[in-house]
Amino acid sequence: MLKIKIISIGNKIEKNVDTLIDSYTKKCSHFFHLEWVQLKSEKRFDSVAKKKALEAEKIIPQIGSSLLVALDEKGEMLTSKNFTLKISQWSQNFSCITFVIGGADGLDKSILKLANVTLSLSNMTLPHQLVKIFIAEQLYRVSSILNNHPYHRE
Repeated sequence: MLKIKIISIGNKIEKNVDTLIDSYTKKCSHFFHLEWVQLKSEKRFDSVAKKKALEAEKIIPQIGSSLLVALDEKGEMLTSKNFTLKISQWSQNFSCITFVIGGADGLDKSILKLANVTLSLSNMTLPHQLVKIFIAEQLYRVSSILNNHPYHRE
């Protein structure tokens, strides 16, 4: 079974957000093993670059030998069908795919350089917690497409 790890930088998660994420995680459990890793964001620094670098130091040990997908506003945008194709292709070569969601200031350039793939979920800036819900829903959609479940409609 493919393992998908979602690493995010942030602090408190609202209960409603957690409930939605748990719901999608359970729906995916027959197709993927989803693991959520929440890392605390660094407190404010005089330098945003220093803050992001310290957050990157927390992220890097969590990556392991998985395919790394950075979620960044400058990344490639995919349709749900194309995202499904990518997940299917990646799963041929990797037993684990790790998605990284940056903190309020985004991801450090060291993470972007390490990433095998950089994806964008929208041209708009999205709140951190919404990104988690968005990726959880899209992973459920991927599982439904791969398994011919009627959830996804075109």
